[in-house]
Amino acid sequence: QAFASLGVPQEIKTDNGPTYIGKVLDHFLKKWGVRHTFGIPHSSTGQAIVERTHHT
Repeated sequence: QAFASLGVPQEIKTDNGPTYIGKVLDHFLKKWGVRHTFGIPHSSTGQAIVERTHHT
């Protein structure tokens, strides 16, 4: 749904959680030509923008 309303991104950045490191997501993103980057593990600043947006 996000791709349909916002367009296909060139890149997404996620944390290293199990939801984001699986083969299913990897295959999906490759199929759409989206580069997948990860935040720095165990770093409070690695995901600062996302965490601020989510207020976590």
